Amino acid sequence: MPEPSEELRKRVANVIKVVSEIFKARGTEYLELELRELENIFALIVMGSFIGLPSPPTTVSLRLLPHMGRELLIMSSVSRRLDDMLGEMAGMFDIT
Repeated sequence: MPEPSEELRKRVANVIKVVSEIFKARGTEYLELELRELENIFALIVMGSFIGLPSPPTTVSLRLLPHMGRELLIMSSVSRRLDDMLGEMAGMFDIT
């Protein structure tokens, strides 16, 4: 059986490298999406009393409030685009 040429080996290695980079990029996108959702959940847990959810004791919420500036900005930006959350999720998973 003849051995594959060096050019073929380079092409296969290049294809494997490209596929690997694509998987890494997609994995990173999914992790970023999960991080955003976990930040939203954290903010809802701490500030849940505004929408009727049971919340932690007030002292805990007040201690965490100075550290929640970013989460509050995220919550306000999410609330602006809530009309199409299903569309955002479908776009993330390439559902057409």
